[in-house]
Amino acid sequence: MGQAISATQFYLYGRRHFTSTGYTRHVKKYKSPVQTSPTIRLGQEGSDGVNMEGKVVVITGANSGIGKEMATYALAKGSKVYMICRSKDRAEAAKQEILQATSTSGDDSNNLQILLANTGELAQVRAAVQSLQAQETKVDVLICNAGALLNQRTETKEGIEVTFASHLLGGSYLISQLLLPQLQAANNPRVIFVTSGGMLTSKFPDWETATCTMKEDADKKYSGELSYAYAKRGQVLLAERLTETMPAIQWITAHPGWTATPAVDSAFGDNKKYLEPMRNMWQGAEGIAYLMGAPKDVIQSGAFYLDRTPQAKHIAGPFFSEGSFTKNTNAEVDEMMAKLKEMAGV
Repeated sequence: MGQAISATQFYLYGRRHFTSTGYTRHVKKYKSPVQTSPTIRLGQEGSDGVNMEGKVVVITGANSGIGKEMATYALAKGSKVYMICRSKDRAEAAKQEILQATSTSGDDSNNLQILLANTGELAQVRAAVQSLQAQETKVDVLICNAGALLNQRTETKEGIEVTFASHLLGGSYLISQLLLPQLQAANNPRVIFVTSGGMLTSKFPDWETATCTMKEDADKKYSGELSYAYAKRGQVLLAERLTETMPAIQWITAHPGWTATPAVDSAFGDNKKYLEPMRNMWQGAEGIAYLMGAPKDVIQSGAFYLDRTPQAKHIAGPFFSEGSFTKNTNAEVDEMMAKLKEMAGV
């Protein structure tokens, strides 16, 4: 019953806030300038005035969708950007498109670099981080954006369910923990976990359910949408807990809304019509891009953002109140953190 209520309220809430019309309504309340495109460089007409020169930004899943939009924005603002991508060919193609879109050439093109890794494969995450650490002593911004939403249970080469591994275990927990020395060396470092409003439908479940390792009929019990929601709720809990234990770094979760990306096309197919009118990719990325360069004192660490503004993390109660269905106890979060540490081997 609780699942049905939370899912219904999530959809109704999303119709108002997560669509392109929701974005248009939210933008009207912004107190600082907003760009209409990620390609606008420092000093150009229409710029939001953000200067990120000298900053090092790392973005996973940066060759398409909102990851590519954020990489474009960060480069246009003067950052050195590392794109962590699975496919060399797609990454190289995206890099050239970003350079062309931002009119970046010559020596400046060295500010956009590619590191190859599937964030669901822990060994690949470790290798990419080692390569990055050999080149950079600091990381100002880490954006954990990569992941997958599959309709059938699939395991990585290391035997871990793909959605959990790519979004939470490797793609958020492990990479951020391995990069702690570089983050701690930066001035005002922040980590942004790109999560989803889908997490509003569920709490983080027991470990076997979250990792889809139930003893019986794991494949039959698998739900791609629920596995995705569990991982995304895990990111929110992770940001909250790390805000408490590592306050020198800002840990943030952010939702792009219902955005028309290749990943959404692949996961939802014709059912994406229920999410219309969907946001274009910059509308989905803009609020997260803002979090990269916004002053520290306007960012609320541990918060869940949509369109530059902290949002409710629970709406499962009567009339969209918090309720209890999607809430985890401190003991449950303790267990999640301990299990992540053990499974990641850090």
